[in-house]
Amino acid sequence: MIAITRLRILFFWVLTTICMILHFNFHVGDLFYGINIVREGANGQKPGSLVIIRFIFEIFPLVWAVSLLYLQSIAWRRVNFFLSIPFTLAHISHVLGELKEGDPSQLLLLTFVMIMSALLTLESRKWMKSPESVPASEQPSKIVY
Repeated sequence: MIAITRLRILFFWVLTTICMILHFNFHVGDLFYGINIVREGANGQKPGSLVIIRFIFEIFPLVWAVSLLYLQSIAWRRVNFFLSIPFTLAHISHVLGELKEGDPSQLLLLTFVMIMSALLTLESRKWMKSPESVPASEQPSKIVY
């Protein structure tokens, strides 16, 4: 059972990352229809915040997913769970922000990402709480007949 939970977690990290890349692609795709996608105040240079956002939502989750293939200590499981929470909150915030924009394709994609992120948090909690992750000294005693 733990192997399935762990694979789900890995899958959700990778899937939310792919979807965030698609989200950016959807913005760029508006160019084909003559929609001006230039941000107000843009000066032809990428802002430093773009690098940070791409690292947080596109690069880091992939690195994290690979690390989950090899690391599974209780400390690692706790970190994974507590990392999933701000990601889920960010995705919820993103959906709420997109409601104001009104782009149906973006809203559908970001809603899907939000659901995957919520599932990631739920699976991460399950993995963190699994009996295999609790040290033997902290597990409740079992009656042996």
